Amino acid sequence: MERELESKVQYFFASRYRGREDVRDTVRELRRHGRLVLVGGMLRDLALFGNTGFRSDLDFVIAPYDLRSFEKYMTAIGARVNRFGGYALPSRKWQIDVWPLERTWANVAGHAKVRTVGDLRRATFFRCDAILYDLDHRKLKTTPDYFGELNQKVLEINLRPNPNPKGNTVRAFRYALMKGFRWGPRLSDFVNEVLEREGWNELLESEWHSFHTQHLERIRFEKLRKALQAHVSEGLNTPFDVTNFLRNVQLALPNLH
Repeated sequence: MERELESKVQYFFASRYRGREDVRDTVRELRRHGRLVLVGGMLRDLALFGNTGFRSDLDFVIAPYDLRSFEKYMTAIGARVNRFGGYALPSRKWQIDVWPLERTWANVAGHAKVRTVGDLRRATFFRCDAILYDLDHRKLKTTPDYFGELNQKVLEINLRPNPNPKGNTVRAFRYALMKGFRWGPRLSDFVNEVLEREGWNELLESEWHSFHTQHLERIRFEKLRKALQAHVSEGLNTPFDVTNFLRNVQLALPNLH
C-alpha cells in the first residue's frame, strides 16, 4: 500500500488537471527556501479514496535554510498568518498551508521535540495524520503499522495535547460521518471530556464557522451522549461507532396528482 500511495502522490503533482499546475508552481517556489514535506490529511485521503476522492487542503512543513529569508518571502507573496504558527498561501484552486519546522505547535508548546521532519510523526493529534511525504526523496515516512491501522478505519489519538480541542472534536465527528472512521478508546475519552466541558451547541457552532458543509446536525445527540458516557465509564476497548446514532431521514414521495 505504501508504494501505491507514493504513486498516487506523484500522479497528483504531475497531473495537468484540476488546477494542479498552481500546486506545482507553489511547491517549486517553496523548495527554494528549504526541505519540504507534505503531511497528514492529503496523504491519508489519497490512501483511502484515491485522487478522484481527494478534495481537501494541502499541508506542508518546511525546514527553511534561513527562517528570516523564508518569512520575508511569505510576506512578499501575501501569505496570511494562520492561528497555529503557519501561513495560508494564496492559491487559485487549492488551499495550501505551510509551517516552518521549528514553529510547529507541538514543538513550541514543548509537547514533542521536533528537530527534523521525521519528528513530525510524533506531533499530530490523530494517528491517521502521522504520515509525511518527503518531496526531496519522493518517499513516505510513517509510524509503525500505519497502513494496518488505516485499513481498520479506527480513529485514535497520537499526541493528546493540542491547541484546538473543540476543533479536533468536530473533526473526529466529521471523519466518522464522512470517511467511515470509528473511534478508539483514547479518542472516545477525549471527545467525552470535550462534550462535558463545551456542550453540543458549541460544537455545532464551531462546525458552522469552520466548514462549508454541516454534518453534526445529522446526529441524535442525546442518544449518542448516553452511549458514549457508558462506553468510556466501562473502559471498553471496542471502537465506538458514531454512525449508530444518525437521524432517520425520510424522503418525501413525489406528488403524482
